[in-house]
Amino acid sequence: MLRILLTIVLPVLLPLLLYLGYVKIMRLRAEAAGQAFDPSLREGPLAWLAVVGLGLVLAVLISVRLMTGVPPGIELEAPRLVDGEIVPSHVIE
Repeated sequence: MLRILLTIVLPVLLPLLLYLGYVKIMRLRAEAAGQAFDPSLREGPLAWLAVVGLGLVLAVLISVRLMTGVPPGIELEAPRLVDGEIVPSHVIE
């Protein structure tokens, strides 16, 4: 579950969270200066935030694929259920 959060959910939501944080900071600065700053979320760059989020997901998934796994040429036996217990995968020698 943590892996799904870190590799898919966080990269998708990160651009939106950063944008909302930016809007909040700018709103506080404008209020302190006595000016109006009220951007609507509908007028915001939601399409671009979605594209950036999907790009981050793609980058994370590609990097996870390239940085993890078994070296080429190694044969693995898949995990299986034996007598009600899960036997993890292991290298076939």
